[in-house]
Amino acid sequence: MVPGQTREGVVRLEPILNPNSALIIRDPADRDAVLAALAEAAAARIAQADARAIQEALAQREAQTPTATPEGVAFPHAMIEGLERTVLLVARVEPAVTFGGTDLPAPDLVFCMIGAAEKPWEHVRLLARLARVARTPGALDRLRAADSAEALLEALVEEDRAHG
Repeated sequence: MVPGQTREGVVRLEPILNPNSALIIRDPADRDAVLAALAEAAAARIAQADARAIQEALAQREAQTPTATPEGVAFPHAMIEGLERTVLLVARVEPAVTFGGTDLPAPDLVFCMIGAAEKPWEHVRLLARLARVARTPGALDRLRAADSAEALLEALVEEDRAHG
């Protein structure tokens, strides 16, 4: 069963989140600085993790296809061999930075997921849940209105709960 999945098969974000899952990234120089901050936060939650390796995996994935969306959100994600559990982070970026492609607005809201390479279906299901939450009318505005990491995490949990 996917972490956070109910008996009914619904994937939930809340069981994967913890108090360190949200952050405010202030004054990043560029996308790489955002990815570095996310990698550091992820590495703190993964035993024997190398933040640099996580950052490189995220950057390689972004180089393939940038994960920024027209809504000003980015979904950087990577799969890592031997990972025991999925790590999910949400960040507000102040100010927004370009994630690739000048035709899209710079993301100020970032959902980052590090998943186990051996379980790609978990990765896909969690990305789908994040996309569903993000598409909810008003959800992105509510997340952007959070003025602290704690408030951002609380807002994401509330959005997740609203989806049952």
